[in-house]
Amino acid sequence: MGSEQTPPGGGSSTFEFLWREGDRPRISPGPRPGLSATQVVVAAIAIADADGIDAVSMQQVAKRLQVTPMSLYRYVPSKKHLVEAMFDEASGAPPGLDAVPGGWQVRVEAWVTALWGRYQAHPWMLRAQVSQPIGPHQLAWFEALLAVIKDTGLTYEEMVSLALFLTGATQGLARISTDLARAAGEDDLIPFGEALAAVAHPDRFPTLSALRSAGTFDIPAGALDAPTGAVGGVTSTEPDLRFGLRQLIEGIEAHVAARAKR
Repeated sequence: MGSEQTPPGGGSSTFEFLWREGDRPRISPGPRPGLSATQVVVAAIAIADADGIDAVSMQQVAKRLQVTPMSLYRYVPSKKHLVEAMFDEASGAPPGLDAVPGGWQVRVEAWVTALWGRYQAHPWMLRAQVSQPIGPHQLAWFEALLAVIKDTGLTYEEMVSLALFLTGATQGLARISTDLARAAGEDDLIPFGEALAAVAHPDRFPTLSALRSAGTFDIPAGALDAPTGAVGGVTSTEPDLRFGLRQLIEGIEAHVAARAKR
């Protein structure tokens, strides 16, 4: 990749860059029309979608846009700014939860499902180094979820805790899915159930051994034919996410009901 150059005097904060206004193409000398910061970000996303976040560099983005690497610094102050903007741009707009029929529980599930979908569409987001979720799209997702749970009886602090937990749980399980999918392509991968059969002896791992004997870790029929990361596929953790989400929602309902009786 080579080392990333830092342009002289390029020091706008990430916050300022993410909330930039008037993102119009800048006019460059010569016949080629000017670019815009958003065009640079979109080009970088295309590279990450194809080859992963590690493939993104100012050199590769410039090559894709047919400009010089240093010219990109007219639009993006640094590689860090670029990655932060990529994450926010790829997040896109949150789902329109007002149109989802049902109560807050169903709408929370719709929010989680939509976020899971973002990570499936852009797996590199799970490995991008970003700071606080302060971009316009990220805050829109946060707002959408908070708006759904604001009338559940939770305190403001509990609402934020729930929102952060749901975000983290979705990200974490989505990342496990991508890791499993990557490992599934390796020739020397041993299915988890087979590995346990070899090492999970009852005297050392009694619970794991019992679950293995019960067939808990057996690969379901047809699962090997499912798309990587798909529900029912051998690398998918979405069923785990849905199970945990249902239990969490029931727990929140019980928590609020118990407090109301005090």
